[in-house]
Amino acid sequence: MGPAAKLLLSFALVLSLSSVPSFNTSQNIPLLPAAYASTAPTEPWYPAGPAMDTLTYPIFNDEAAEFTAIQTNPSPIDFTDWPLDPALIASLSGNPNFQVTSPISDTGYFELEFHMGQNFWGCQFNYGNAACGTHIRQAFAHGLDKNIFVSTELQGNVQPIDNPVPPIVALNTPDPCAWDATHVQTGTGCQVNGVGGTAYHLGPATSGNCASTPTFAYTPGCGTLDFCAAADHMIAAGLAAGKDQTTCVLTGISASVTANPTHIFVRSDNTPRLHAGNSYGQFICALFTGTFSTGCTNIFLVDPGPIMAFPGFVTDTTSIRLTWWVYTGAFGNVLTFDTSLFFNYDSQFVSGISSIKQSSGGFCSNKAIPSFAPSNYEYICQSAYDTQIEQAEFSPCLTAPGDPSTGQTRLTVTFDNCPGTTTVSAASATYKAQDLYGQNVNTIPWWSGKSQFAYLTGWQGGVVHKGDGFTPPGNFFLTLNAWNPSPPVPGTLRQGYKQSTNNINPFIGNDPIGNAPWNLGVIGSVWDTPGRANPDSSQAYLDWMTIKTDQLAASSLSYTPPSGIAAAFRYTLRNDLYWHTGQKVTAWDLAFSYIAFRSSGVGPGLAPMTGIKVLSPTQVDVDVSTVGPFTKPFLSNLVLPGRDWVNTSVCTASAWDAAANNPNFATANTVLTTCIAPSNAVTSSGVIIPTASNVDNAKIQPSYDPVASHNLIGSGPWTCGTGSGIGGPGCTPCGCMGVPGGGSIILQRYGLGTSPGGSLNTYFRSAGNLALWAYSGDRGNFSQDFLNFGRASLCYGKPVGSPGCTVWQHGIGGSASGTVVGLTQLGVVQRFVGVNWVGPYDWTVAPPQNIVAYPPVLHEGAVTLNPCSIDPTNGYDC
Repeated sequence: MGPAAKLLLSFALVLSLSSVPSFNTSQNIPLLPAAYASTAPTEPWYPAGPAMDTLTYPIFNDEAAEFTAIQTNPSPIDFTDWPLDPALIASLSGNPNFQVTSPISDTGYFELEFHMGQNFWGCQFNYGNAACGTHIRQAFAHGLDKNIFVSTELQGNVQPIDNPVPPIVALNTPDPCAWDATHVQTGTGCQVNGVGGTAYHLGPATSGNCASTPTFAYTPGCGTLDFCAAADHMIAAGLAAGKDQTTCVLTGISASVTANPTHIFVRSDNTPRLHAGNSYGQFICALFTGTFSTGCTNIFLVDPGPIMAFPGFVTDTTSIRLTWWVYTGAFGNVLTFDTSLFFNYDSQFVSGISSIKQSSGGFCSNKAIPSFAPSNYEYICQSAYDTQIEQAEFSPCLTAPGDPSTGQTRLTVTFDNCPGTTTVSAASATYKAQDLYGQNVNTIPWWSGKSQFAYLTGWQGGVVHKGDGFTPPGNFFLTLNAWNPSPPVPGTLRQGYKQSTNNINPFIGNDPIGNAPWNLGVIGSVWDTPGRANPDSSQAYLDWMTIKTDQLAASSLSYTPPSGIAAAFRYTLRNDLYWHTGQKVTAWDLAFSYIAFRSSGVGPGLAPMTGIKVLSPTQVDVDVSTVGPFTKPFLSNLVLPGRDWVNTSVCTASAWDAAANNPNFATANTVLTTCIAPSNAVTSSGVIIPTASNVDNAKIQPSYDPVASHNLIGSGPWTCGTGSGIGGPGCTPCGCMGVPGGGSIILQRYGLGTSPGGSLNTYFRSAGNLALWAYSGDRGNFSQDFLNFGRASLCYGKPVGSPGCTVWQHGIGGSASGTVVGLTQLGVVQRFVGVNWVGPYDWTVAPPQNIVAYPPVLHEGAVTLNPCSIDPTNGYDC
């Protein structure tokens, strides 16, 4: 037998390995000096973890309770999850017991929202297309002085905004001074990229000339320019016949007003929003009655409550739920312009019941799919806006030389096409979309902040997500990397949650824009995604569950794709992914998840997907109709175990497992395709189209509780329970997903109880697995890794100390004294052939931004894994 044949035989032998025994680990835990600096250091992030054994989320009723808790002694939490208020920043910054992070620009924003399918005082909004509705919303827009608000309520630690995109996202904002065509403004803010707080703002708020005056300094009083402008709009909307010429209080109130009272849901769990909502309550009531009361009977009612009480996030698949009118809302994790402007407000993301679609004479996109959890729960459906934002989303270029620029005005602004094309640039189209948005007052953006967070001194790895900070889902790398040699609770990381998780069903609580962050925090801890964003550079895509992600032209595909596709994104999954219950993660699981989400109207980032084709157990194509600048990162969605979510009348878990383990791919694919979708959703070339799914319908309902149902099972870094209790209900005190204030969610490190790198039934990106990857010598170049495997194979059975073999005889895969290379060591090398741990980057030559230097010191529970550069005897890569 020749050398090549021997190499192939060795490769085939190790392919059959299904587990890896324990490996050598360094037990030296360095002692750390006491920390006295109260300004938190800038921590690099590690692409591995978790470092701690247990993750606990103590639940509070609001941020005030959480902030009080962290200052108690002993504190029940180690990290906060919400930006500190200015007074607390000052207090904690001088205390050596706390670390306060440096300010970051928030990737979220706060706004006033309207249910566009509602009737406001007799005016049917018609999904944003009624003139009376526009006038009513413009009246609201004159009702709060944003500049006074941010200085009064937030001590100037935020900035006012007029567009629903946080300033951290580089984007040209329109000149807003003619949005109100009946009250055109002038001034220095009337320009492209003008100062926020200019729109619908005719003058500073003052107390006014009525006997009744506002409680808040930022509420325009009677007779002020903005109060009178609001009155004009209410008259134009048909709600009143006229106004008092001195006070501008409305006269001749229409009977439809009291016949159709309107409500505002005011968030009581966040003080600035509570005060803003009450301010609007007083403003609107004063317009109708002359009295600045917080609510007025049969006209405008103020309903305070926490986020869990707001009824708007869950919609219906057969009708429009008319359960709210106005809401003091907010959005987070807005990393790109399309995160909000496209995925949140384009009408294809409403719950698309047939009666509201354009094909039935309605206003909403025909692409909309009935859903219990749409991102556009406001039902904003304006075709002119959709046209502009869709051009922006799928433009072949982000910018062009003639795009809008600072200093231009609405009269001089210019637009441009992508070079060499007739297609408008994303920047120009986005400007036009924002301009339409502001004129129609789809929402009223208020402010976006600067955020700082706190944690107890003694912790390392406090990774601050650039934008979200410690707020979920930006806390993902914090929960992976945070480590303390002597934590207050042994082996445990405790991050406070200022709110309860109201729904962690991935079909309800997984909207990355509109849903409660705390839902996303738990969901992201349990289920994983093909790609992730660099926490220090949110637009930098990292292959996470995948070895690589390729974008292929439709003409290069070996199968016949659905008609009209522009490209396919080919995911090549790693071969060492396992569910918490031990079964292997496959491309069929990804296909099942994507088809189930899209056909259920969930996962707005999947909107361009027209089909999915499984090519092998680890490779799958996602066919898309259009490609824009951010299509790739937004396609990355949760991967669920198909065996646990499929309709069992079609495919049982045991049938799924049997097919997935069948070495005959063609047979396995035939069976699992029928598990994923009905035959009428599969093309003749085997492409599954997202028109129907075999997901268990009972499990996509808002009432389905994966904790109570023992189904909180993923492949992510944290598990709900251990052993036979994995999946629930033991990880919450109520055995349910909605843990009330005073309770805690307790998760365990996936792989707890195993030695680092000693089992495949652990998180595939654990510290032990990273150490194994470093030991293997593989770096992600398949041809070089194959040669590396060949060199390792030639060491099989050779004595310790043989030249060229010591690298695999020592380290985490061998021992300090040396171990003869056998199938175990070859299995490690083979496992990582083609795997670049930080793909598509090179960790040593061109690393991702702010990643820890290679090779790093790693922590996994009580074990510290040192590189050879620190521990030449026991180092994991010696």
